Amino acid sequence: MADTQTSTQPRFTVLQQRMRALSSAALRAEVGDGGLHLKAGQLYRDTVFIPITASHLQAQDLDTDFKAQRGRIDAIASRLVLSDKALHQSLKPEDQIARMLFDLLEQYRTEAMFSATSPIGVQRNIRYRFDAWCALSTCSGLTESRLGILLFTVIQMVRTRLFATPIDDDFEDMIEATRAGIAPLIGESLAGLRRCTYSQKDYAVHALKLAQTIADMIHQSQEETDEESESERAINEFALLLEDEVALSEDAMIALGEVSTAFQQHHGHYQVFTREFDTEVDASSLVRSVQLDEFRIHLDKQFQTLGINCREIARKLARYLSHPQRDGWQFGEDEGHIDGRRLAQIVTSPMETRLFMKERYVIKPDSMVTLLIDCSGSMRQHIENITLLVDGLVRSLGLAGIPSEVLGFTTNAWNGGKPHQKWLATGRPALPGRLNEVCHLVFKDADMHWRQGRKNIAALMKADLFREGIDGEAVEWACNRMQRVDVSRRVLLVISDGCPMDSATNLTNDAFYLDNHLINVVEQREQRGDIIMGLGIGLDLSRYYRNSLALDIANPPHHRLLIDIVALIATSMNRVSIR
Repeated sequence: MADTQTSTQPRFTVLQQRMRALSSAALRAEVGDGGLHLKAGQLYRDTVFIPITASHLQAQDLDTDFKAQRGRIDAIASRLVLSDKALHQSLKPEDQIARMLFDLLEQYRTEAMFSATSPIGVQRNIRYRFDAWCALSTCSGLTESRLGILLFTVIQMVRTRLFATPIDDDFEDMIEATRAGIAPLIGESLAGLRRCTYSQKDYAVHALKLAQTIADMIHQSQEETDEESESERAINEFALLLEDEVALSEDAMIALGEVSTAFQQHHGHYQVFTREFDTEVDASSLVRSVQLDEFRIHLDKQFQTLGINCREIARKLARYLSHPQRDGWQFGEDEGHIDGRRLAQIVTSPMETRLFMKERYVIKPDSMVTLLIDCSGSMRQHIENITLLVDGLVRSLGLAGIPSEVLGFTTNAWNGGKPHQKWLATGRPALPGRLNEVCHLVFKDADMHWRQGRKNIAALMKADLFREGIDGEAVEWACNRMQRVDVSRRVLLVISDGCPMDSATNLTNDAFYLDNHLINVVEQREQRGDIIMGLGIGLDLSRYYRNSLALDIANPPHHRLLIDIVALIATSMNRVSIR
């Protein structure tokens, strides 16, 4: 990730991380679907994006208010559990405004039903989320336009009818005039909504009528006052364009990092302009031996002050990365397979029962762990603490008897290097794909004992190694290297501070080309059985890695941080077992 991008990325706090983990777990429990999870605030079922379009449930709103987040999760759960998506799709109107209102009305129906049958805490969460959104909407000026106050009033009238609760005093006077004007037009529909709440099909009849009535009012207002731009702004503030096939606008999709035009034009196939200048090197060969020794001495002094108990970490790692393996036979048992060597005892000692043998199983490590480090320029400022973290993990893995590799990825040049020059010389063909010379670094090979690898790991301290980062190819390379080791489970820990960043590739393709490739690679490798986790340096990497953890590396790593990483490994292994 480039240095310029680091400064603009929001830091991901421990509180936000815990909120996301708890929210995802609560949603899976409420819906009964183990594939649901949140990625950068958006909802996914495994790798399939599920749009949440209701105005009061947008991810970016109230993202630091835990109770509001719980209300969002409960409201989303209500829609997934209580709404027939196929029926809803078949009944939706063609008019955009009516469709937006129809979708909102269905969301409110499911929330009302869910609240009525759920514990009091769920009811309070859903109400809190809606009230917080109302307060946020009024403060942001959403109700200052005529159309804004009209939509806000309709929402308040529907909610108070479905939930049988009074309108908040703060909004009563604000909507009074508008409510008086539209009540005769939608009163019958409101009564029908309340009466048919528990029948989606019957409810939809009244919802369609109400939605079309309001849509007609808005269209008439647009014709009379020529305020179409104001109308669009008010409508889009209340909800994004709806449903899967209308889905999100291109701008919204790009904001979510979902679309790369260049990637789509290549039909999802990643392109590389040339691999002629790519390299894979032993990182220690790039550092003078004397300097490497100096780095190692400095790291050892620093590590002694951290208070990391590597033996405790090793025991925990061994627990999660081992499984029973056959280790011969256990003789002299009272049951099992008959031991032919003891058949004579049936005659000589008729009372002897220990004539059997059983297969013996012992718990042994049967996994390997690869640490893949983003060596892009923005990581340089954190590298000493990251190296200490890697050192602690490698020591612990070695003590547990688990093979490990330490790899890195960077480029041999800034701004495209030789591939970019070659591209210029060949007439600048459009959409060339990756346009830089990748450099894959090996700090510690899987066959190398951790004590022997300590010196080589110190090469991470070499600042000149850090340039740009092409993550997708690096993940593929690291996973392919793991295949050479004969183990049943392979774990990849990617340590990075953000999205893939190569300026030449981004400028000649688009800003999300490398993003899309990374997401595709992670999905494909996980489908093959590799366990991939992202360790974000102060950032949420869940957009790229379903199993992720944000690390606070502002200070040197401590024992608790390694415990948290082990917990992430354990959680990820459990998810794979469930699948």
